[in-house]
Amino acid sequence: MQKLHLTTDQNVPIEVELAGIGHRLLAVLLDLVILIVYFVVMITLIGIIFGSNFNNFTEQYFSFWYILFIVIVYLPFSLYTPLMEYFTKGQTIGKMALGIRVTMVNGENATFKDYFTRWLFRPYEVYILTFAVGGILAFIASLFFDSLISSISSKNQRIGDFMANTVVVRKIPQKTYTIGDILAIRNNENYSPTYMGVSRYTDEDMMFVKKVISRVETYKNKAAKTVAVELANQIANELKLEKKPEKKLIFLKTVLNDYIVLTR
Repeated sequence: MQKLHLTTDQNVPIEVELAGIGHRLLAVLLDLVILIVYFVVMITLIGIIFGSNFNNFTEQYFSFWYILFIVIVYLPFSLYTPLMEYFTKGQTIGKMALGIRVTMVNGENATFKDYFTRWLFRPYEVYILTFAVGGILAFIASLFFDSLISSISSKNQRIGDFMANTVVVRKIPQKTYTIGDILAIRNNENYSPTYMGVSRYTDEDMMFVKKVISRVETYKNKAAKTVAVELANQIANELKLEKKPEKKLIFLKTVLNDYIVLTR
C-alpha cells in the first residue's frame, strides 16, 4: 500500500493511505451501473408520461421534450461526478462503497472548481451519451491511459488529479496494527521497565504513542511536538507520577518500551 505524508495549511502533519487503481476502477464501474440505470429509468418514465403525445408531434412539442430531456436526464447524468463529490466532500456512490474519497494533496477538502477540473479530463458520463460516435471506445481509452498514468505517478494521480492538484485516498486505512508491530521496535530481554503501570494500556494505545513519536522525529515541527507534549502529560497523569517528565519524547519512548517488556 502507498502512503502519503501531508502537511495541512495549518502546518499539521498527517499520513493518509492512497487508494489503489483497482479500488478506483471498481468505484468508476459501480458509478457507471448507477448512471445507466438512472438513464434507462428516466427515459422510460418520460416515454410513459409523454409518449401518448408523440402522435401529435409538432416543433413546439419537440422543443418541450428536448428541454425536459436536458434538465431531467442529460444534466444530472453528465454532472453526476463533480456534483456528488462536491456535496459529499469527495465521494460518489461508487467511492462510498469502496471507502475512498478525493482530497487536495495537502489533505484539505477540494472546492467545486477542483472537482470540476478533474472531471473535465475524464467525463465518462459524456462518453456514454455519445455511444453512437464511439463514446464507448473513448471511455475505454480514457480508462487505459488514466490507469497507466496513475501507475507511474508516485501519488496514484491521473491527468485530472494533476490538473486539480488532488489525490484519491482511503477513508479507513487498510493496515491493521497488531502487537507484532510494536514488538518490532524493541526486543531486549535485559531491559528493566521504569513505569510498571503502563500495562493498563492496550495495543491500540501504544500504536498511537508510536505514531506520535514517529511524527515528531519525521516532521520536527511545532504542531507535532505539541501533540507529543500533551500526550506525555496525559500519560503522566494517568500513571499518577509525582513529577511530570521534562523530556517528553524520551518519556514516551520509555513508556512504549516498558509496555512491550511487561506485556509480551
